[in-house]
Order: sequence, then C-alpha cells, then structure tokens
Amino acid sequence: MSMTVSKLRTSAVVGAVLLVGLMSLNASRAAFSGSTENAPNEWAAGSVVLVDDDAGVPLFDDLTNLVPGDTETDCIEVSYTGTVDAQVRIHGITTAGTGLDGYLDLTIERGTGTCAAFVPSVTVWDGTNGDLGDFLSTATDYSTGADTWSVTGGLPNEMVPFRVTATVQDDNGAQGLDTTVTFTWEGQNT
Repeated sequence: MSMTVSKLRTSAVVGAVLLVGLMSLNASRAAFSGSTENAPNEWAAGSVVLVDDDAGVPLFDDLTNLVPGDTETDCIEVSYTGTVDAQVRIHGITTAGTGLDGYLDLTIERGTGTCAAFVPSVTVWDGTNGDLGDFLSTATDYSTGADTWSVTGGLPNEMVPFRVTATVQDDNGAQGLDTTVTFTWEGQNT
C-alpha cells in the first residue's frame, strides 16, 4: 500500500507542476503589449577642407646661385570648402638643407582679391618676427601656427591669397647653404 500512496503522491506532484506550467503559459500569452518606432535616424559629420591652386608645384622651385639682397616673391590661393566654421593657420617644417633658412628674411601676407590682383590685408609674418628659420622653429604646428583666418562653413567657398617673400640676408654666413621647406595651411573647426 505504501507503494501505491507513493505513486499517487508522485503523480499528484507531476500533475501540479504541469498545471502551474500551463497556467504560466496562458498568463504570459495573455499579456498586453505595444511598441512604437522613431526611424530612420541619421547623422553626418561636417568637414574641414582646404585646397590650393599650386597644382603640386612649389611656391619657390629650384632657386640657385642666390646672392645677398636677392628677393623671391610668390603667391598661393588657399580655398576653404569645408562645411563647418574653422580657424586656419600657417606653419612650416624644414624638410632638408644645410641652414639657409636662418639667412632668409621672410614675409607672409594674407590678402584679398586674387594673386593676380593681390591687395595685402594682414601681415602674418615679417622681419620683426624673425627670419625663415625663426618662423620654422616658432610655427611648428596648428597650435603654434601664424595667422588666424576665420572661415565660415558651407557655400560659397572662401578663397584667400597668401603672398610669401624671402630675401637673402647680407651675411657671408649664408654662402653655399641651402634649405628645403614645406609650408602648411591647416584648419580646425571652431
């Protein structure tokens, strides 16, 4: 008889577990639900873009046999085509040479119009700031760069001419020296 009672108890426990499971299944199927969507969401980053009119040609190319007082001037048109407001600065690096940069008086001017009809508006760097070597050791990156040209993003694009002048100093120490320099106009959003 104890075997029969034990089987009955086991059957009762199994039945109770099945009954609770069925009630839970029915309860979860009977829940209310709802949802809503907000789509599509889009993001697009702005841009800071500078281009120039040099067509890959250096401002000063293959200037040799310079003597004291020789002055070379050239102009480059830098355009901002980015979509966000930015500040543009100029800096440089010496890429090769034996030290002529310390004997070249440097003037950089930002102007209006075009290079063909250049009208100076701001002197970015001149002899009171130092020579080309001083410029290269002072304006080494964006944070130390010369000038602060503020540009507005979006159309129309903004173009500014920069005139760069270098004059060989009357110093015998310049004799036989050379230098190769890269000027960089860099913009960062504001």
